[in-house]
Amino acid sequence: MQVLAALLVLVILALVAFRLYTHLAVHERRVVAAWDRLDTLLTQRNGLLERACSATRADPPLDLRALQQLVQEQERARRCGDLPGLARGERAIRAEWDHIRTQILDKDSNLSVSPDRLPPRVAALDQAITEALSRYNAAVDAYAGLRCQWAYGLLARLAGHAVFHPVRPPSP
Repeated sequence: MQVLAALLVLVILALVAFRLYTHLAVHERRVVAAWDRLDTLLTQRNGLLERACSATRADPPLDLRALQQLVQEQERARRCGDLPGLARGERAIRAEWDHIRTQILDKDSNLSVSPDRLPPRVAALDQAITEALSRYNAAVDAYAGLRCQWAYGLLARLAGHAVFHPVRPPSP
């Protein structure tokens, strides 16, 4: 009878551990999916800005060169996983793009009459990036909150789950 009781306790503990692990894994996958979405949007927007900078003329104005350099720096930070650098780059790109849009595009430039309507596309991607940043940070906060609970934290360390850090969205 004691063997049966011990076996029952082990089965119950195994089921509880499996449930905890599954819950932890679901939250980890949410963080990874949110990062993948953010990564895709950043790649699209940065590619669009890169093409716009290189399509203007052989010697682009200084503003476009500065934007191109900021995009390249953010791409390096994104590839290296430098989250503070990514956030700084996002703030700098948005500030530079706002400057370019008001200074160059409103006057005369090939970008303002481009068939793909660059400013609205960049604005839409910026909005989507802001929303993706919020979703990523919410997923990271939920995952971190889960890991703070003793059972989940222990299980996460034993199973080798990653620790994620938030990327604070750019200030408006």
